[in-house]
Amino acid sequence: MLHCNSLRILCTGMGWPSAQPGGLNTYFKHICESLAARHELEALVCSAKKPVVQDIRVTNVAATDMKLSKRRDAFRKHAAELMNGQDIDIVYSHFAPYSIGVAMEAKARNIPVVMTFHGPWSEEIRLEGKGLKHRIKTIIAKSWEMKAYRLADAFIVLSETFRDILHHQYGVSLSKIHIIPGGADVARFKPAADRTAIRRKLQLEEGTTAVLTLRRLVNRMGLLQLLEAWKEVARTVPDAVLFIGGKGPLHGELESRIAEYGLQSRVRLLGYIPDHELADYYQAADLFVVPSQALEGFGLITVEAMAAGVPVMATPIGGNREILQKYRPDMLFAGKSSEAMASGLIRLLQHREMWPTAEQCRSHVLENYTWDRVSKQVDSVFNHVIDQHMIAYGGIRQETAGKKGGCEQDEGSLFGSYR
Repeated sequence: MLHCNSLRILCTGMGWPSAQPGGLNTYFKHICESLAARHELEALVCSAKKPVVQDIRVTNVAATDMKLSKRRDAFRKHAAELMNGQDIDIVYSHFAPYSIGVAMEAKARNIPVVMTFHGPWSEEIRLEGKGLKHRIKTIIAKSWEMKAYRLADAFIVLSETFRDILHHQYGVSLSKIHIIPGGADVARFKPAADRTAIRRKLQLEEGTTAVLTLRRLVNRMGLLQLLEAWKEVARTVPDAVLFIGGKGPLHGELESRIAEYGLQSRVRLLGYIPDHELADYYQAADLFVVPSQALEGFGLITVEAMAAGVPVMATPIGGNREILQKYRPDMLFAGKSSEAMASGLIRLLQHREMWPTAEQCRSHVLENYTWDRVSKQVDSVFNHVIDQHMIAYGGIRQETAGKKGGCEQDEGSLFGSYR
C-alpha cells in the first residue's frame, strides 16, 4: 500500500526521565523524540513534576503519589478526550498498567494498538519482595499485564530474551512480536575531546583504572555479586577502583558489604547521577561493567557507554548477551556468579591490549543502535499494523495530512485544542 510518511500517534509511557529516571523512561523519551521528527505525536506520562521537554507535546496526566488504579483511570480519561477530539492513526503504549484503559478506548474507536514490552512487570515485583502481601501484589500485577496485552495488535520487544518471555509467559503469538533493539543518543554520548580534564573534574587520581557501573540499587542488578567479585579483583589489580552510581533500597547493604570486605578505598558509591552528568561519567571511565542477574531486556547503558568509547563487560543475560555476542563475545562473563565476574574482570584488567578501542566501540553503536534506525523500524511496524487493520475491517486507510513527510497541510494540527 502507498503510505503517507506522517502518522497521528498517541503515545503512553510511564514517566519522563527528567522527573523519573530509569531505562524505560529514557527509551520512551528518545523514541518519542525520534518519531515526532516525522509524525504528529502526543505523549502521556505520569510524573511527580512537570517533565522537561523540547519540541514535543508531553502531557502529565497524573501524579506519582496517586493510587495506581487512579493513575490508570487518569490515562484512560485523558486518552478518551484526545480520541474524541481528533483522528488518531495508532496508539503506542509502553507500560502495561497505564495502557489498559487507553487500549480499551482505542478498541472502542477501531484504532490499532502497538505495545512495547519492556519486561515482565509482575516478575520484577516478585523478585524484590517476600510475604503474602507481596505475593498478592504480584498476582494483581500479572492480571493487569494479561488484560493489557490481550488488547494489543502487535508488540515491539528489545531483545530475543523478551520475545521469548512475552511468548511463553504471556501467551502472545510469535507472529505479533517484532524485535527492535534500543539505541543510544550518539550526539550526546561520544568519546571525550579532553578525557584528562573530565577525570580531573571528577577527582579521579592519576593512574587509577576506573571501572564504572550505573544501576538501580536492587537485587536483580547484580551489585552484591559484583562486590563479592571485587574482593578478588582488589587483591589482584591494585590500581582498579569500582564506581557504583545509582539509588535504591540496596544502598545500605552495599555500604555494609564494602566496610565488611575492607573495600572503602577501592569502591565508591556515587549516589544518583543526574541525567545531564551521565556523559561525563561515561567518558571518565576506563571500563563499564553490567552485572545483571535477571530481566535485562536490552542494555541501554551498554550502548550508551560504548557510544562514548568505553568498553563494556557484562553478564550473559538478556539484551547484553545479544549486543556483545555478535560484537566481542570475549567481553561477556562466563556466567552471572561472583566467581565468573572476578575471573573475567581480572583477565581483562591484566590484559588491556585485549580491549576494543574507543573507535571500535562507537562504530558498533553507530552501525546498529541509533535512535534514527530504531524509529524507522518502529515506523515499519506501525504501517504494517495499520494496513492489516484496514484489511481486517474492510476499510480504506485515510492518509494523514501535514507538512511532515510531504503531505498536504490540514487546517490546525493534531491535538491542537489540547495543548
